[in-house]
Amino acid sequence: MTQIADHPLRLALSELMHERALPVLAAPLALRSWVLLVDDADRAAETEWVNRLGDGAEGRLARIEAQAGRIWERHGEFSTWLSYTSDPAALQAAADRLWFCVLRTEAFDWLSGAPGQVFRSVEIAVDRHAPDMDSLGRCLDLSTCVSCDAFDGRAQIWTDFRAHDNGAGRIFIHDKGLRNDELSRLLQTLIEIGHYRKLALLGFPEARAILTWLKGAEQRLVDMTRQLNRPGASQDDIYDSLTALSADVEQRINEVGFRLGATEAYARLVEDRLISLRERPVEGFSTMKAFIERRLQPAMRTCEAASARLNDVSDRIGRVSDLLRAKVSISLETQNQLLLKNMNARAELQVKLSELVEGLSVFALSYYIINLIKYVLEPVVGHSKGVTAGYSLGVIVVLVGAWQFIRRRKRKLRVE
Repeated sequence: MTQIADHPLRLALSELMHERALPVLAAPLALRSWVLLVDDADRAAETEWVNRLGDGAEGRLARIEAQAGRIWERHGEFSTWLSYTSDPAALQAAADRLWFCVLRTEAFDWLSGAPGQVFRSVEIAVDRHAPDMDSLGRCLDLSTCVSCDAFDGRAQIWTDFRAHDNGAGRIFIHDKGLRNDELSRLLQTLIEIGHYRKLALLGFPEARAILTWLKGAEQRLVDMTRQLNRPGASQDDIYDSLTALSADVEQRINEVGFRLGATEAYARLVEDRLISLRERPVEGFSTMKAFIERRLQPAMRTCEAASARLNDVSDRIGRVSDLLRAKVSISLETQNQLLLKNMNARAELQVKLSELVEGLSVFALSYYIINLIKYVLEPVVGHSKGVTAGYSLGVIVVLVGAWQFIRRRKRKLRVE
């Protein structure tokens, strides 16, 4: 039986659907996740570090010591390190803290020495029983806490979006009846919401700095536009200033283009994850969607405004450049018309001089012809009044003949 060959990406793309999924987890559980920003120059060192720790970093995701609850994952500009435990002894030792601070950075030998800088860390505690509010109040700031039901009411979430003593944020989940892999999906969603939310804010300081710089750039452009209308303004100076500003703007676009684009992408991912959370409000508390949008959206609008204004200045520079080129073109056309006018005047002068020379050349040519005739006839006829009268008449005839000859030659040259 003939077998049909598989596409080389068939299995790889099938596994891609499961690549970023957490293992199937169940309450009670304590989990902690770290985000490390890693430069491109440190990626090779990171891969080497991970390879020394476990079974190798193949592809963009490597699970190392998965049975022990340790996962490392590589993303575009960051990496995530995750540890979780359901060990009853470890959880019982931190029961008064609702299982927070079970997993500490200093105790996580896996992470110690890893390339990159810690950008975010979060602790998540999961229990099937509702938390004691006094205990929860010692772990979270309930006055500003966010709480909502998730996954259609099968879980309730508490978090205050603050970094606590161990440098990590805290989320408590009351498992009201999550089934199958719902807890794993809920954990993954909450982790990604937090990570992408904070990564999106990386563009906010750069956007504010760009907006401050744009005020001066826009004023420079306004001044150049005004100079275009000033008579006598140096077009070379305007062109040099416009070129310098255009170079500055393009440099800024290159510097912040990636960050502002990444900010937009992260913000959209946060919106998508908030939708998949399927929240229900809890009386007296803000939902996670409302809390995040109230604080994230203004920052994202600032980033969008910075990007839009930067592109607008670039477009306006292009329009001013077009105006400058049009003005230069008109100036050159005016100069060319003046040059042609001067050339026409010179040509007319040349014609008049040529006609004057032609008139003089008739007399010169006649003079030489009369003299030649005299040299020929004088030895033969001598000198007498009749001969002199004949010479006078001959002068008239020669003048007329010379004038006719030059006129005909001139007409013939024009025709040719």
